[in-house]
Amino acid sequence: MAARRPPAPHPPVRRVRPRDDRNRGPETMNTTVVICAYTQRRWDDVTAALAAVEAQTVPAGEVILVIDHNPELQQRAAAEFTGVLVVANSGRRGLSGARNTAIELAKGDVLVFLDDDAVPERDWLEELLAGYEDPRVLAVGGAARPAWPDGERSPLLPAGGGDGELDWVVGCTYTGQPRTEEPVRNLMGCNMSFRREAFQLAGLFTEDLGRVGRTPLGCEETELCIRLRQASPGALILFRPSAVVRHRVTPDRLTWGYLRRRGWGEGISKALVSRSVGADAALSTERDYLRRIIPAAMLREFAKLVRGKGFSGLLALFVVVGATAAGYLRGKLSRHRLRIRVSTPKLVHGPIHVATVDIRDLPARLTVPPRAVGHYRAAQVLVRDGERTLDVMLLPVRHGVVQLDVLAAGTPVVARETGFERPLISVVIPTAHRKAQAVESVRAALAAGYPGELEILVVDNFPPQEAGDDWLRGEVERLGARYLVEPRKGVSVARNTGAVASTGDFIAFLDENISVEPGWFDAVAEEFVTDPDLGCVTAMVLPASLETDAEVLFERLKGYSHTVHRQRLDRETVREDPLYPLSMARYGPGSCTTWRRTTFESLRGFDPLLGAGTPSMAGEDLDLFVRLARAGGTVVYTPHAVARHTHRADWLELREQMRGYGVGLAAMLLLSIARRPIGVFSILRHFPRGLARLAARTPELPLSDRAARSRLRQLRRDERYGLLGGPLALAKAWKRHRVDARSRPR
Repeated sequence: MAARRPPAPHPPVRRVRPRDDRNRGPETMNTTVVICAYTQRRWDDVTAALAAVEAQTVPAGEVILVIDHNPELQQRAAAEFTGVLVVANSGRRGLSGARNTAIELAKGDVLVFLDDDAVPERDWLEELLAGYEDPRVLAVGGAARPAWPDGERSPLLPAGGGDGELDWVVGCTYTGQPRTEEPVRNLMGCNMSFRREAFQLAGLFTEDLGRVGRTPLGCEETELCIRLRQASPGALILFRPSAVVRHRVTPDRLTWGYLRRRGWGEGISKALVSRSVGADAALSTERDYLRRIIPAAMLREFAKLVRGKGFSGLLALFVVVGATAAGYLRGKLSRHRLRIRVSTPKLVHGPIHVATVDIRDLPARLTVPPRAVGHYRAAQVLVRDGERTLDVMLLPVRHGVVQLDVLAAGTPVVARETGFERPLISVVIPTAHRKAQAVESVRAALAAGYPGELEILVVDNFPPQEAGDDWLRGEVERLGARYLVEPRKGVSVARNTGAVASTGDFIAFLDENISVEPGWFDAVAEEFVTDPDLGCVTAMVLPASLETDAEVLFERLKGYSHTVHRQRLDRETVREDPLYPLSMARYGPGSCTTWRRTTFESLRGFDPLLGAGTPSMAGEDLDLFVRLARAGGTVVYTPHAVARHTHRADWLELREQMRGYGVGLAAMLLLSIARRPIGVFSILRHFPRGLARLAARTPELPLSDRAARSRLRQLRRDERYGLLGGPLALAKAWKRHRVDARSRPR
């Protein structure tokens, strides 16, 4: 069936479509519209659907047309449709496999699914996106009005005025659905949309359900929506009747045979769904439908029969309901069970080449250098338009070559504002054990090409002697930077020391293993100059190398940058997130941030009880962002400021780092409760879901790769064990901090 009320009231490579993502509201969210097609008989329908998407009042960020195992149709579509990414279904044959293919390729924040024989109204996309005002809403769907073959309703589908009780048979809105905007249990497949994170929480469409060719099975969207509600009980699935599509009804669907097959397929599908998510969840709406809607329709049609106005409507009700019940019983006797796929990025084993290309001078192919041992199977490619970021893609490497001719340049992105006055930026680089990397970080900052003035301060947090490290001092001063010594251990203390000694109105904190790329300071300064209320700017941080298994695993588990879209986050947008304060990680890593001095000083800097070099080991950046949100501050994440991070290349070091993340998270939460005890209720309520969301980022590994699975489980265990050690670590950090405070001269 189509959308139902809830039980309680209440591969291929994608093309680059450059765009500027400033000041985005729900009406301008980055969207991906997905249309799946399987036959050339619907060519005119597909053409009409794409034309209607192009004419929307709110344009889509990208449009993906997935062809379900039909090479001729794919070739024709790729040749005739411009501005559309045409790809082949890389999954099992069927609608669910085609949709999953699009999910894995799409880059939009919201993924919108439209049937190939449905034509949306001009404000359709605008109406769908308006439903995402509430951050609890993870899915929004709309109404489907039938487009009858002769323009008039078929007598086989009875109606008492308006929608008919059996219109779900032809994929349209039916009697019993809400007339106004309301939460529902699930959406209609021909007109629905989801936030990207919905697939991270619930997984993909199960490929054991869904239409395959002309076989009238379904319920894949029902099963997904129920799983989504089970994975996130506080989530809302919204039905907006104002978001309308016109769903074409072909004559072959208005026959007695089709009614029987459609009811039979619906019953079988419902039986499979009940096995997957439980009978109560799978049948709650159907029971209400059979108790209220169907009896009323039968009484009305029987009255028509008595008055001599025909019996086809009454007979259709008996046929469809009977066939559905028979199909359900047949499905319950089956031993078949659904297999659920998890929506996570596929992990490429072995080394991954890291590269950057500029779309203004784009070669047809990228030659990958050979390795002494083994070879590259994939390349992580940063696509830029000058100093503007367009995309980050994982592309296959075949015979030492990456094909780039599939990238379409499109229209140029909005150029950077060059007329603003560039302020003085102070760069603080703390270092402890990797002093040579700190020197390279200074060189990268100087080579970033900032026309304004830079003040670079390197804070030695682990000097071999009280006066400092002579070699490091010489290298730093030779480059024109300042060398400071901070004997008290802890990256937070070192950053605060550098901030106090700096003179710029803006302070950039870069870890010793961070190297900024050209244009980084320009992109950061532009944000501050154009927004006087802005307190902090975070940047896109990509790996400098993905040569070892440890580096690849870290990037998949804890990679710092997950979107190429600019984001502006303030107290309202973040605190309304049901996972606050765990959601503060959306701000980005504190190891590559720039703060307005007045904002940083009002927050009293990083907490010395947290961070690397302390028993707490981590959590200092998340803690500072939480305090900023409570103070009503604002952060902007800009993908145009790109930096490279040197990941842990050693397996044992990575395990220790994962344990440190767990220790730091627990210590940060305890410290946050100590400052604001009432916050314990929010943390306790959201903590289990936060852990579940972290687990949802687990990469999808081949079943045969036992070594990779074993390592992945070990990293997860290390992080969980770290959580248990957080309280003791915070106590040790507090004790050491008091000793340092007493021993420090006034």
